[in-house]
Amino acid sequence: MNARTRKLLCAAEQAVGRLVEKCHKGDPLYATNPKAVAQVSRTGKWFLNALTPFAQARTTAAPGERQERK
Repeated sequence: MNARTRKLLCAAEQAVGRLVEKCHKGDPLYATNPKAVAQVSRTGKWFLNALTPFAQARTTAAPGERQERK
């Protein structure tokens, strides 16, 4: 996985994480449309779970690939 792909996946993971954090019952956004907010939350959590293998790949270098410092 090249550096550009790693950066893109990290940005997506952070953005979806922020979105999921905003989608809770105490947030004013939930009061406007609870069904839509719940759907976004579920889908976002699913997406974060789907990104897990890529997140693990970011932290381990492939054979012959140098590990980047964070």
